[in-house]
Amino acid sequence: MKAKSYKPSLNNFRLAIERIDLPLKQILHVAASVYHDIVTAKSLGLSTVWVNRRTDKKGNNTESAVSQPDLEAPDLKTLAALSSPKQY
Repeated sequence: MKAKSYKPSLNNFRLAIERIDLPLKQILHVAASVYHDIVTAKSLGLSTVWVNRRTDKKGNNTESAVSQPDLEAPDLKTLAALSSPKQY
């Protein structure tokens, strides 16, 4: 089955959740767009990470989005480091 819709449609996210077939608390949605991803994912109860690659640039296209990710990272390398166990 195809989604036959575009983000931020709830349809895309519902289909993905159905196919992943895990409890929502076990799914982490990582995205570069607050408007296209974070708002919708949060509305469905998913945990979210915003990879904000534009932290030092003007016009990050999120001014109109009304949602806060659970975590923000400047890039995937930083997110990977945050999610890896620390070596002592």
